[in-house]
Amino acid sequence: MAATDTGFPPAPPLKAWQRVVFRLLLGGLALARRLPDRPIYRVAFVIGAGLYLVMPGKRDQVRRNLRRVCAWSAQRGDATPRVARAAADPAALERLVRASFGHWVLTYVEAALAPSYGKEELLARVVLTDQAATDEALSARPAGEVGPIQMAMHYGSVDLSALYGVRVGELPFTGPMEAVEHPLARAYFDHVRGELGATLVPIGGAAERLVAALQRGEAAGVVADRNVVGRGVPVELFGAPLRLPIGPAILAAQTGATIYLQAIERTGPGEWLGHTIAIRAEPGAQRREATRSIIEQEARAFERLIARAPEQWTTLFFAIWKDDGET
Repeated sequence: MAATDTGFPPAPPLKAWQRVVFRLLLGGLALARRLPDRPIYRVAFVIGAGLYLVMPGKRDQVRRNLRRVCAWSAQRGDATPRVARAAADPAALERLVRASFGHWVLTYVEAALAPSYGKEELLARVVLTDQAATDEALSARPAGEVGPIQMAMHYGSVDLSALYGVRVGELPFTGPMEAVEHPLARAYFDHVRGELGATLVPIGGAAERLVAALQRGEAAGVVADRNVVGRGVPVELFGAPLRLPIGPAILAAQTGATIYLQAIERTGPGEWLGHTIAIRAEPGAQRREATRSIIEQEARAFERLIARAPEQWTTLFFAIWKDDGET
């Protein structure tokens, strides 16, 4: 199924040198997709870990965020042994900081390579933690029934979670995407994300199109662990206040759709663990109560997943908590 962009302004024309670079990028991408992917992922991780040495500002930001996540998870008893060690041992924490840079680069490399994976390869590569929940999230809806909201997060392979839903699932998929202004970057992302087989719409004014998709029984995709547009709604995450996007909760409360949090955690180069968590408001709840309940459920689900492998949460690279400069 070919992807369609709905409502985006026309892409700016590329200059002559940009066309040359674009062709080289596509040629390199085609070559990379013909090679074994696991060695590429290993090299990408090493390159990312090397960036840890030359980006002191990002390194400090990631360290502050990781320290909070690990300490809170250990205090609550949710930490794995590795995360618990990082909460108590600065050297173990620093290893997680370095690994975060490796996973940061892996996110972009997976986004480039993953569209070459077909349904059978995805089924073989991604091990599911809850087969029944994933089947429920991706199955076709009866006529007249509202579709599901597929919620991703900046954890593990965010692009792979969308790709899995499109290639393995039975529903057409509509999701918002930020506009990219630089002509060369726009051309590249249009090409790569166009291979997902989803309908992509601009973030501004996306709500109406997502509601329409849900009412047709189709899937709507959102990413909701970091506030990008608007003020967001205050909530506690890992014991401290921040703001999360309110749009998905309003969308669910308005349409009655179930949110399925989808996260693809890396377990090795080219190997993944798929998580699906259903989020619903109590039946009969008023819209305001339903919205608040959904936001709280989202935050608790984020905490459980991130505590498994916090170094894979690329939101660590931003100031997201109010006491750390978030506005």
